Amino acid sequence: MKKILIVTHWYYPRNVPRAFRAKELVNEFRDRGFLVDLVVGDYKKFIHHEDYNQNYFDKEDVSNSSSAKLSNNPMLSKLKDIFNYFLGDRYTITSGYFVYKSISVEKYDSIISIGLPFYVNFITALKVNKTKNTKCISISDWSDPFFKSSDTKVAFYFKALQKFACSSVNYITIPTETASHYFENYTDKNKIKIIPQGFNFKNVKLEEYKKNKRITFAYAGIFYKEIRNPEKLLEVLSKLNIDFVFVLYTITHGPVYTDVLLPYKEILGDKLEINSLIPREECISKLSEMDFLINLENITSNQVPSKLIDYALTKRPILSMKQDEISIDNLNSFFYGDYSTALEIPLDKYDIKNVCQQFIDLVEGNED
Repeated sequence: MKKILIVTHWYYPRNVPRAFRAKELVNEFRDRGFLVDLVVGDYKKFIHHEDYNQNYFDKEDVSNSSSAKLSNNPMLSKLKDIFNYFLGDRYTITSGYFVYKSISVEKYDSIISIGLPFYVNFITALKVNKTKNTKCISISDWSDPFFKSSDTKVAFYFKALQKFACSSVNYITIPTETASHYFENYTDKNKIKIIPQGFNFKNVKLEEYKKNKRITFAYAGIFYKEIRNPEKLLEVLSKLNIDFVFVLYTITHGPVYTDVLLPYKEILGDKLEINSLIPREECISKLSEMDFLINLENITSNQVPSKLIDYALTKRPILSMKQDEISIDNLNSFFYGDYSTALEIPLDKYDIKNVCQQFIDLVEGNED
């Protein structure tokens, strides 16, 4: 059976989409009989396929308290931005060497690196490029664009580094067709394969939906000042003479929290409920109790948030809107139970069995 190395920075139980991507792939590959070794930069651990189990990291600290301290301190946050501008992200220093020395290309039939952070794909590409005359199939998986993306500010030389990372591997995989044109600037378009985020739907447990006494709707995920900012939505909601509860599951630190969410909490009172992020399965269960869900579309078409898959799994209507184009008419329609404009998400393509098969096709040379 083929032997695969998966290289990632994030892994379960971190509440990060890339952690979900990595875990679901590892488990599905293992279920199909592949021998999967794992490198996790965040925990600085190499896990041999014989030692792996699904609860391997259960005792790890998942609070990300250091990130909260950074984002809540203006001076430290500014220093972090400067550091990230020149080095891509701080993980390049804290985890880069460990990841580099953990990769032995010649031992594997395939290596799959899962970014972002950028350093994961870059360092894996370095090792692949350095290793000559190998039959190992190298796959670089990208969640979002990196260089010149709306929420990432990095130095000019990262354009060349990203081009190196993309062109040094056999394939790059991206979750959505809309990002293809972006990545064609960095590698041959024939190397680009569209493989969406994948999940094991069997783990999803929903609550029985009952209409809430107060109109209750929710948003789950991270906000960004540039590409996914809730300020205009909250401003519109603050002026509506309707009784509702808007429930948030998000990061409770950083500039959006302090500059946007907390001020509107003062205005909206108990109409705005702010909660920290919770584990994915628990979050899906809680979202299934809502009357409907809110999606703020990314400002660019290159990115599709993985939370839309989770939203669809809840079986609740999804009201999707751009952060700067808040339709009061659509809001009112949803408030009064008219979900005719709800966003539809086809779930079959996101089933981990279908997603993993697409990776297997690349590993075994059966790509279209």
